[in-house]
Amino acid sequence: MKPSLEDERRALLEQIEASRAVYRRMLTDAPTDRTARATPARSRGVAWMLDHPLWVAGGVALLVLLVPRITAHRRQTAARQQARQRAAERMPEPAGSGGTLRALLTVSALLLRDPARMRAAAQFAGSAWQWLQRRRKARVTMAATPAGYGATAPRNTAEFSGTRPH
Repeated sequence: MKPSLEDERRALLEQIEASRAVYRRMLTDAPTDRTARATPARSRGVAWMLDHPLWVAGGVALLVLLVPRITAHRRQTAARQQARQRAAERMPEPAGSGGTLRALLTVSALLLRDPARMRAAAQFAGSAWQWLQRRRKARVTMAATPAGYGATAPRNTAEFSGTRPH
C-alpha cells in the first residue's frame, strides 16, 4: 500500500527538524531538544566551570592565598617610594651627582647590545686615549724644557689662520 500524503509530509517535516537540530548543535554547541530549550542557555565558561569543579576550587584557593600578599607588597613599595620622595625633598641632590654617570652607563648599555657598535666605541675610546696621552706628554716636555734650550719656535699664526699670505 502506498503511504498517504499526510504521512509523507510528517516524515519530511521530521527530517527537516532533525537536520535543523544537527546544525544548531554544530553552531552553538548547545543541546537542541525541546526539554533543553526550557532551561536558560549557559556560556561556555560557566559550562566549563560546572564540568571542572576541582580546577575552579584550586583557582579560588590560589586567589585567596595570593591577593593579600600582592596587595601587601604594593603597599610596602608605595611606602618606600613615599619615604624616598620625602628624603629627597628634605635634602637636595648636589649638582652633577649621577647625571653624567647615569648618561654614560645608559650609552654603554646601549652600545653593549650591538657588537659592531661596541667595536666602534672601543676604537673611538682607544684613539681618544692616545690623543690624551700625546697631549699630556707634550705638556710635560714643554714644562720640563728650559726657556732657551730645545723649545720649539712660536708658530706662524698666519700659516694656520686659513688665509694665505700675499
